[in-house]
Amino acid sequence: MDRKFKPLLYAEAAIPHFWRLEFDPAPRLIVSELHAGRYVETTTAFAGATTRINAPFAVDIDPAGLTRQ
Repeated sequence: MDRKFKPLLYAEAAIPHFWRLEFDPAPRLIVSELHAGRYVETTTAFAGATTRINAPFAVDIDPAGLTRQ
C-alpha cells in the first residue's frame, strides 16, 4: 500500500510531500516531494545518523528513534 497505491492517490490529490518509514533491513525514512504529478525521492534518512529535513517543516531526525520497543 505505502509503496504503490498511496503515492498514486496522494499525487492525484496534489499532496506536496510523502514520507515513508521502512523497517527492513534497518529503519529508514524516505522523503519524497511532488514534481510534475509524481513523487521524487529527495532524502533518505538512515538509522544511527541524524538527518536534517527542511520541507514541509524543518526537523532533525534519526529513524532509529522511531522503532517500536
